[in-house]
Amino acid sequence: MRAIIFDAFGTLFKVASGGSAKTIMKNITECGIDIDGKVFLEEWKSYYKKHTSDDCKFMTERDIFISRIQMFYDRYHVKRNAENDANSLLATAFSREAYPETKDVLHDLMENYLVFIGSNTDNDVLECVMQNNNVAVHKVYTSENLECYKPSGHFFRHILDDSALSANEVLFVGDSVTDDIMGPKAIGIKTVWIDRDGVGGDFGQDYTITNLNELINGILR
Repeated sequence: MRAIIFDAFGTLFKVASGGSAKTIMKNITECGIDIDGKVFLEEWKSYYKKHTSDDCKFMTERDIFISRIQMFYDRYHVKRNAENDANSLLATAFSREAYPETKDVLHDLMENYLVFIGSNTDNDVLECVMQNNNVAVHKVYTSENLECYKPSGHFFRHILDDSALSANEVLFVGDSVTDDIMGPKAIGIKTVWIDRDGVGGDFGQDYTITNLNELINGILR
């Protein structure tokens, strides 16, 4: 094992899910419009999935976010500025905190391994979060600088090619079953699922941990 690649949000840094969708839904309903919340949330997720697939022309997460909000506002004839609302919601992303063990675990691993971050995010968001939390790795790969998204095999192959590594020399650690387990496994990279909530399950991951300390104290010992 020569390198360990970490997902960022949900793995190294804390993140809340669903808040943005609920805010946009609230903006719509406050205009006196009735919508089915379940259907709205499903379409909210599917819009992102569609626009981060290999079948679509690459867009940054910020641009996808704005276009998704605009699509819903146009549909329901909501007279709000989608870009302003997107910027307000995205501002919270820059203040995400690291999990308590993140900094020390990464520091210790960097003494013996190449340590990278591979994340579906825009460059400015991740750079700011890393700086605010004083977190460092050897190299950062984002969907923006690779111009593709996990779980596409292109994302992982770009990292391997750029770092002159083969799949059997790498371990990928992440919290998303689709993006961080199925994606890298499809091209032969071993995976570690970080199950912080203790949900459990077998999704084809090679290892399961509940916090990053278990990576050092168990799998890599």
